[in-house]
Amino acid sequence: MRFRIILLLAVTQISFSSLSACDACGCGIGGGGFGLLSVYRNNYVGIGYGHLPFKSRLTSGEYTGTEDAFHQVELSVRYEVLRGWRVDAFLPYRHHTRTGPAGDQSLSGIGDARLGLAYVLADNRPLGAQGGSWYLEVGPVVSLPTGAYDDDLLDSEFLPDNFNLGKGAVGYGLQSTMVLSSGTYGVAINARHQRYGKSTAYYRFGEETSAGARLFGQFAHDPHWKFIPFAGINYEYTAANRTVDDQPVHATGGRAWLASAGANVRYDDITISYSAGIPLSQNYSDGQAEAGLTTNLQLTLNF
Repeated sequence: MRFRIILLLAVTQISFSSLSACDACGCGIGGGGFGLLSVYRNNYVGIGYGHLPFKSRLTSGEYTGTEDAFHQVELSVRYEVLRGWRVDAFLPYRHHTRTGPAGDQSLSGIGDARLGLAYVLADNRPLGAQGGSWYLEVGPVVSLPTGAYDDDLLDSEFLPDNFNLGKGAVGYGLQSTMVLSSGTYGVAINARHQRYGKSTAYYRFGEETSAGARLFGQFAHDPHWKFIPFAGINYEYTAANRTVDDQPVHATGGRAWLASAGANVRYDDITISYSAGIPLSQNYSDGQAEAGLTTNLQLTLNF
């Protein structure tokens, strides 16, 4: 039976937040999920929820008692406009919270919308004489400054720039997905790179790069039910933000290796997906922020 497997990434990037200016924080949450969502057909609509907590540290390594949490609910859609050409759209709603000795703070509202265009270069072509197939799609991705951005957030609220609901600038980049499948088992590989325009005349968020691979299996209970467990590893890098004269901003940017696992349960055209991820190693905000367990839940309808 012919099928298409699409691996979607969280398009909004998560990074981590500290009392200073950890602008890498909040980057990897939501945006298409953290794992293999489903064996997709060409078109789908979905809604997802993502959560990522952080603790802040002093330069000495001691915890400050301040904890941040990034929550996101996101609507997503994919539609094949022409044979081999597929359009993705994502609209997030974000809720950011901070608790600590100085009191509780929060921001809520629409985040930056994202649009993607994918061209299918290989649509389940045979792998070889031993059987199996491979899938490859590549294309551009654009983020739009639909989320609120306050360039005075650090001075007015003592919150880092990453706490903003949006980046205040257009983002642009490329993303790709490859899937190798034997029919029952397979591996999905993703890569994405994105840059941003200036949020103000003197500030620019750092470019983001991510890549990951996930092993998965597909097990059918009957013609209606399918179970798809998966596990993998992901690398995320965020460059330091830039300010006047293109100078790097202190305590911004970072990198991490993350392990993730989860499962999809599918009944006909409806799929429920859950995944969780945890950092294997991380260095964000010059070591002043530490990420906890990331969780994601997604409901998808194929059509």
